[in-house]
Amino acid sequence: MKTALVMTSTFPRWKNDTTPSFVYELSNRLAKKGFKTIVLAPHAPQSTRDEKLGNVNIHRFQYFIPADLQRLAYGAGIIPNVKGSFLAKLQIPFFLMSEFLAAGNLIRRHDPDIIHAHWIVPQGLLASTLKSIYKKPLIVTIHGSDLFPLKNSLFRYIQKSVLNACDVCTVNSIATKNEVIRRFPEFSHKIKVIPMGVDTKFFVPKNVKFKYKQYSNKKIALFVGRLNEQKGIEYLIKSLKNVKQKFPNTLLLIIGEGRYREKLEELVDSLELSDFVEFLGAVPHSKIIDYYNLADVFVMPSITSKIGTEGQGLVLLEAMACGTCVIGTNTGGIPFIIKNNQSGLLVKEKSQSDLANKIIKIIGDNKLRNNFSKNASKFVKSNYSWQKIVKEFEKIYKKLK
Repeated sequence: MKTALVMTSTFPRWKNDTTPSFVYELSNRLAKKGFKTIVLAPHAPQSTRDEKLGNVNIHRFQYFIPADLQRLAYGAGIIPNVKGSFLAKLQIPFFLMSEFLAAGNLIRRHDPDIIHAHWIVPQGLLASTLKSIYKKPLIVTIHGSDLFPLKNSLFRYIQKSVLNACDVCTVNSIATKNEVIRRFPEFSHKIKVIPMGVDTKFFVPKNVKFKYKQYSNKKIALFVGRLNEQKGIEYLIKSLKNVKQKFPNTLLLIIGEGRYREKLEELVDSLELSDFVEFLGAVPHSKIIDYYNLADVFVMPSITSKIGTEGQGLVLLEAMACGTCVIGTNTGGIPFIIKNNQSGLLVKEKSQSDLANKIIKIIGDNKLRNNFSKNASKFVKSNYSWQKIVKEFEKIYKKLK
């Protein structure tokens, strides 16, 4: 049995947490295939330092004292946290040192056969140093937020060093691969596109409207994700001014949290759209499926900003798996998922008028919605099921020595 040390900065803090769970899903499914997976993730207040979830052994490292003041990981994400909090910036060196020491301790205790670092920065940086010390094969997985916004000479040097050190680099989309090769063509032979997957047995079409009678006469538009500038939510909100003129029973549901929420709420008030927008906050992953199925249209209005672009967009795939009609901006990895006019509609980024027109088009055309729904669900099942994704990682794990 091969053992893998999985290093990550995004991981469920507890059971049914709202933090994205794709690293857990991958690690747990690889464990079911016969690998022993040990995950090293940041500690958070109220989370357990050491536990086992499913088939995954988890160790969470504390990086600041007292634990209640830890601000760098979770929430909006490391980059937005750093931009929005001086305390988070202050904690960077403590985070790096704590993770490095914790990883070294786990390597000495468990002697893993493989190190798998999610995110080239910071985990890839730390893991490449650990590889040189302990002589372990290294897989690095780039998710996009660790690449697109980090463009200065220091980060390029770090990225290049990690790519040089790793044995294999997986990326979550063709868009991410293209950006890596554009910057570092000499490492193109190491790059392999393996996206994060979707549980296509869980995310399925189902009737839930009877459970949400308060929305029975509404046309529901849905957004799910972290609330930050890069998600482009302000343009979606502004588009409602036009949408409600055509469909006055339209309601936008916004699921997610982040420091940007207050600004978005102020925007809603200033546009007098309070009756047309609901902020639902964080919703457990197990319940989000209801909202996907409740929605008439799911919208991903992401933009390219200082904090990056959309590398893949897992929530988009989850919505499609549920047979929900989707609209997304023509940026990052989104156009590699949405086949325009086949499985959804693409729009120009930062264009509230284009967004409004496409939302109106989908809400007003039942036949179009049904066609998109069938095509989207079929596409996700064929290309993004966890069964398919895990097989690809399994091949790499077995090959590395």
